[in-house]
Amino acid sequence: MYEKLLSLHRQENVIVLGLMSGTSADGLDICRVHFSGRDAYPVYEVLSKDFIPYPLEFGQAFRRPLELSGEEIAHWHMAWGRWAAKVLKQLCGDCDVLANHGQTLLHRPPDYTLQIGEARCLVQALKKPVICDFRTADVCLGGQGAPLIPVVDNYLLRDERHAVLALNMGGIANVTWLPPKGSDLPIRAWDTGPANTLIDKAVADHTKNKLLFDRNGDIARRGKTDPKLLHCLLQHPYLQRDIPKSAGQEQFGNAFYREVKAQAAPKTAEDWASFIRTLTEFTVHSIAGEIRKRLPEEPLIRRLFASGGGAENSFIMERLQAMFPESDVRKFDLPGIDSGSKEAFGFAYLGYLFLRGLPGNVPSVTGASESCVLGTMYF
Repeated sequence: MYEKLLSLHRQENVIVLGLMSGTSADGLDICRVHFSGRDAYPVYEVLSKDFIPYPLEFGQAFRRPLELSGEEIAHWHMAWGRWAAKVLKQLCGDCDVLANHGQTLLHRPPDYTLQIGEARCLVQALKKPVICDFRTADVCLGGQGAPLIPVVDNYLLRDERHAVLALNMGGIANVTWLPPKGSDLPIRAWDTGPANTLIDKAVADHTKNKLLFDRNGDIARRGKTDPKLLHCLLQHPYLQRDIPKSAGQEQFGNAFYREVKAQAAPKTAEDWASFIRTLTEFTVHSIAGEIRKRLPEEPLIRRLFASGGGAENSFIMERLQAMFPESDVRKFDLPGIDSGSKEAFGFAYLGYLFLRGLPGNVPSVTGASESCVLGTMYF
């Protein structure tokens, strides 16, 4: 096994299959990437990318992680690994190694973080080594274990002259602020709060699971913001915490959704549209408020790159542009990488860093006591 790892470390060119399943719990994003180089800035080529929706029972379980028993978590850990192994055996092209984020079920740093998905299922089915458990090493060093994509943003987006902001909107929203190259200012990144998680819950609830998200924000557009409820939402304790910080279902899961729904008490279709509009405004206002509160006014953010499912919601994007009129708000789009595949690409890159023995965390972001290599490899 050691010889195999050493061989991968010595290879100038490696193909990494990045796997990502986020807090929206809608499926598996896949990105197969060829990396050429030995330092933190390799030449990359995206060879293929895909998205595989979860079976219905996966989404139902993973959207209520805090309600799962220990026995259920153990069951889904193995079930996810077997399902992913079957899917990837039919789908994926040749690669040297897999880099798998897994499905986060529990995340309360600095105490613990848990991403399920039995790696040995993938190893046995695909006969390839698997790198996984990317967050734990940072948590062991006192960090949040999140967000991990800032090192990827630094690799892909950092500008010579201007500050850049990368915003990812999955279930939870997180931002990465990149000062200009050569600046003495540190990279900053954190989870700002909810992105789609509360909106998706409300849409599924309202439509009895006929719809699982608000396509283009069409439902929200029909509603009216409830200013009293929005003000109450913006008092959430998470938004008062300083960085570094990370969020999940612990803060914005089913229990919180039920509490907010009881307060709004939607009954008619018009009520539901206004409830979904208010939750959407909560997402936009919490993102904007966190950025304004925790980032310096100078240097001015020239570009804001948005990715994740929230970037496909044109209403959210319009509202963000209105919040930041001085910035160019656009969907993330680079050669071979689009908004939907960015995080899967990111874990492919983190897999590359593991093979090179290079740090994957950013201590100024996570709060870890030092930089470290992220991940564990199974053969």
